Amino acid sequence: MKYRLILSAFAAALALVACKPSLNIAEPLINTGAVSYEIPSEGGTVDVTFRSNLPWHIELAPANATSSVAGITVKPSSGEGSTRDITVTVRSGANSGAERRVLLTIFGEGASAQAAVRLIQPKQSVPGEDDGPAMGTLLNPYPADKLHADILAGNIPDGSIYIRGKVSKVKEISAKPEGYGNATFWLTDSGDHPATDVEAFQVYRAKDIGLADIENVELLNEGDVVTVYGPVMLYGGTTPETKQNEAAVLAVNGLGTPQGDGSAENPYNVGAAMKLIGTLGSDVSSDEVHVKGIISEIVEFYPPNGNYTYYITDDGYHPSDDATVLYIYRSKYFGGANYTSAEQLKLGDEVVVRGTLKNYGGTMPEMNTGGQLVLLNGNTE
Repeated sequence: MKYRLILSAFAAALALVACKPSLNIAEPLINTGAVSYEIPSEGGTVDVTFRSNLPWHIELAPANATSSVAGITVKPSSGEGSTRDITVTVRSGANSGAERRVLLTIFGEGASAQAAVRLIQPKQSVPGEDDGPAMGTLLNPYPADKLHADILAGNIPDGSIYIRGKVSKVKEISAKPEGYGNATFWLTDSGDHPATDVEAFQVYRAKDIGLADIENVELLNEGDVVTVYGPVMLYGGTTPETKQNEAAVLAVNGLGTPQGDGSAENPYNVGAAMKLIGTLGSDVSSDEVHVKGIISEIVEFYPPNGNYTYYITDDGYHPSDDATVLYIYRSKYFGGANYTSAEQLKLGDEVVVRGTLKNYGGTMPEMNTGGQLVLLNGNTE
């Protein structure tokens, strides 16, 4: 599905070529084999391979507000077209800051053809270094295994915190109307369940979003990535767990239980938007709706057209399968204005967007091009 960005980028150029068949000019073509490459956190090189039958050049741009292209070089950064694979080498020093995400865009000279890949460089771990922001926030949820260990060591976080892990075992989903409207299950980082239940963190009789009763008996399964919000405790001196009926399951694999009606006053959450898309025929668009969510991955800021492409989920978690969450395709800024800077959006931003929804090609749930930002972290500008 990522190739959609590549193909649509040079559609106009293909049309121009089609008008002059007698000239026998090759169709402008740039494509890449991979969509992302990881640079070692300690620094090093990575080879990026692509094909271009046009003379080409490469430009780098940060994919979010916490990234920078400083210290990253590409050699060669331009060259002649070829029908064979072209390889360039990306070099970067150690990354001591936050994880870096950079867009490497290949432009074809004299045409609108282009393609982009992501360069990802994790933060380098430095012994004795501060771990950064306190865990337990939405952008930095408490890992299940560490929370389990910390509580046993007497370091019990105060108040409600965000917790994330993989479901290692489900004890019970007591859904309404027959049950109590809560669920009990265990979380670990890996999803593997230990020899005894007490060795894993227990989510005990948790509710749904907003502490509503759980009504879906199939809310979650083993292996699902779950984000929970609520207070924790050490029960009986042996069992780290959430407090009974005081924690809520915010999202399962990035999606929450459907909420909202799609209006400006009560936007759909991503779970509800995905449910609506599931009722549409392939490539049939919905009426205009409002959807709220958290930016989980930024795909592209495209300066020539002033638009932004990214994904949103209900808890900020981005699953490995892009097609299971909502793709905000070539959206505009407030009031339909152009975005002017990549820094105007970043990972973790909470947004409300307005536009029409469809299941592009039957495989990609998305908000159509032309959607626009309505709220950004609660602000209208």
